[in-house]
Amino acid sequence: MITGEVSSLPSLPVLDKINRRQVNENFEEDAGGDEIAIPVCALGIVKGTTRKTHYTVRNMRNTFANIPRLLTSPLWLLIATCGPRFMIEPTHRLEFMNRAGSRLDCTASGNPTPNVEWLDQDNNLVTTIPKVRHILANGSLYFPPFEAEAFRQDVHWTNYKCLATNAVGSIVSADVNIKAVVNQRYDPEVQNPSGFIGGNVVIRCNIPPFVKEHVSVTSWLQEPSFNIYPSLEGDGKYHMLPTGELLIINVTRNDANKKTFRCRTHHKLTQEAVVSSNAGRIQLSEIRESVPPIMNEKLIKLVANYEYIVVPCVAYANPKPIYRWQMKRNGREESLDELLNTGRATIRDGTLTIMSLKETDNGSYFCTATNSEGSETMEVQLVVNTPLNVHIAPPSQTIDLGKAAFFRCSVTGTPQSTITWLKDSQPLRTGARVRLLATDHIKITSTTKEDRGMYQCFATNDFNAVQATAELRLGEVAPHLTYKFIEQTMQPGPSVSLKCSATGNPTPQISWSLDGFPLPSNDRLMIGQYVTIFGDVISHVNISAVKSEDGGEYECAAKSISGSTSHSARLNVYGMPYIRPMSQISAVAGKTMNIKCPVAGYPIESIVWEKDNTRLPINM
Repeated sequence: MITGEVSSLPSLPVLDKINRRQVNENFEEDAGGDEIAIPVCALGIVKGTTRKTHYTVRNMRNTFANIPRLLTSPLWLLIATCGPRFMIEPTHRLEFMNRAGSRLDCTASGNPTPNVEWLDQDNNLVTTIPKVRHILANGSLYFPPFEAEAFRQDVHWTNYKCLATNAVGSIVSADVNIKAVVNQRYDPEVQNPSGFIGGNVVIRCNIPPFVKEHVSVTSWLQEPSFNIYPSLEGDGKYHMLPTGELLIINVTRNDANKKTFRCRTHHKLTQEAVVSSNAGRIQLSEIRESVPPIMNEKLIKLVANYEYIVVPCVAYANPKPIYRWQMKRNGREESLDELLNTGRATIRDGTLTIMSLKETDNGSYFCTATNSEGSETMEVQLVVNTPLNVHIAPPSQTIDLGKAAFFRCSVTGTPQSTITWLKDSQPLRTGARVRLLATDHIKITSTTKEDRGMYQCFATNDFNAVQATAELRLGEVAPHLTYKFIEQTMQPGPSVSLKCSATGNPTPQISWSLDGFPLPSNDRLMIGQYVTIFGDVISHVNISAVKSEDGGEYECAAKSISGSTSHSARLNVYGMPYIRPMSQISAVAGKTMNIKCPVAGYPIESIVWEKDNTRLPINM
C-alpha cells in the first residue's frame, strides 16, 4: 500500500470563491496505482461539477488532463467552493427539565467551512448569557441546569434556529421549539363513570394540565393486583386503549360493587412513575325507564402517531344500544366494508380498530348509537401523522447567465403541510423574473449574478417542520472589464486614481503592472480591491503627490480560471526623462521576447535601446 498527501496548487493564481488549499488528509493508493480515496466537496475544473464523492486517480487524470502539473507527484488538486449543507440539524422540538439542562447541536459542511450561528425567534443573533445560555466552541447551544426562580421565558420557552454561512450563501434550520420544564409534583385522578348493567363504560385518568403533554398513562391496576396493559383487542372484559383510557365491556353489578381501578402514569422527562392517589369505580344507574343514547363527547380529534388506532363508541343508554360505524372522505359518505373485508379494521362491542394505518385513512368517522328511544352520533376526525420528508430537485445546478433555472420541491407525509421558500436564509423575493409557478415550483428567468446561492424549501404542519437545500451556481463566464481608466496627461503634484472593474464567473482577480513590470513599492502608491455583493471586482491604483517618474503605461489584467482580459493606457506626467530600473528577465531560446522601456517623463522625443553598449536597430 502506497501512501501520499494532497498538496496545494501554488503555480495558479488564487481566485475569489475558488479555494486551492492543501488537503491535509492522507490518501491510500493500491498497488495498481488507480484507487485513491479523497473526500472532496467539489472539483472545480469541470463546469458544474459539485459532487461529494470519492474520485479515482484515473478519473482525476481524465478530468484534469489539460491542467499542467495537476496530477504529478505530489498530487495537485483543485477544490472549488460549495454552499453550506447541514450535517447535524437540530431537532424541531427540545424539552428538558430545568435541573437537567440540555444542548442543541448544529454542524454544517461546505467549502469554505461554514460559520455556524444561532438566531432567536426575532432573527437576532444569539449570544452567551453567563450561567443561563452558552454558545460552545463547536457551535452547540448549551442550556445549563437552573433553579425554578431562574427561569426566563425569552431563553427557556422560545424558538431558535441554526444559521450556517459561507462565501457561497447561507441556510437556516427549521425553527426549534425549546421548552424547559420546571419540575412540579402532580397527582393523576381517576374518574367515576356512570353506566347501566350490560353496557360498556370508559374510565379516564385525568392528568393535570400543567404536565399533560409530558405524561402518559402506561397501565391500569384493578385492585389489589390485576394489571391491565394497552392492547389491540383486550381480553373481552378489560381493554386499555392506546390513548390511555380503560374500556370495561358488559358491566356487571360485581364490577361496580367490588372493583376499583387506579392508573399508572409516566413522565417522559423525569422518568418518574406516578400512581393515582384515588381509586375509581363504576357508578351503576338505577334508572329503570328507557333512556335514549347520550354521548359525553360528540367530536373527537384524533392524531395517530402509531400504526393503529382503537376508538371506543360508548353511549349512556337504556336499553343497550346498537352501534354502527361509517366514514366520510373527501365529502362523501362511505361504508367501512372495504377496511373490514381486508382485515385492516375490526368492530367489536362498538369499538373500531384500524391497523396498519395509511395516509388514505385520513377522514371523519361517525359512530351512531341507536336504541328504541332514539340515536346519538359521535364524530371522530382522524389525522394520520406520518413523518414529513422534503426534497428539492435538482439539489445543485449550474446555469449560464441569462438562462432559465427551475427548482421543484416534493413533500411527503401527513397531515398536509405548507411550503415556503428561502434564498440565502431570507424569504424568496418573487417578481417578474423569479416566479412561483406553484407553491412547490419556482422558475428563474434570465439568471443573473444575484440569483446564485442557496435555496431552501420548508414544509411545515402542526407537528413538524423540515427543510431541503439546493444550490444555484453560475456557469463559467470569462472576465470582462466593465470599466477602464483612460490616458491622462498632468503636471506633477496632485493625486491620481486609476480604476478597473471586472465581472465574470468565478469572480476574477485584478493585477496591475507598469510597463510590463510589477508596480513600484513606495508610500505614495496604494492598490485597493474589493468584490461587490454581486461578485464584480473593483480595483484602484491611487498615487498621491504624483511625480514625473510615476508616468508610464499602466495595465490592469483580470484573470480567472475561465480566462483573462486586460487594458492598458499611459499616464503622462510632465518632467525630465526617467528610466525605472528593470529586473532580470527570463526568456526561452527561439521564442519572441517583447520588452517595454520603463520610461517616465513627458514629453519624450525618442527612446534608444542598447545591448552591451551597442545600439540596437531602430525597428527593435
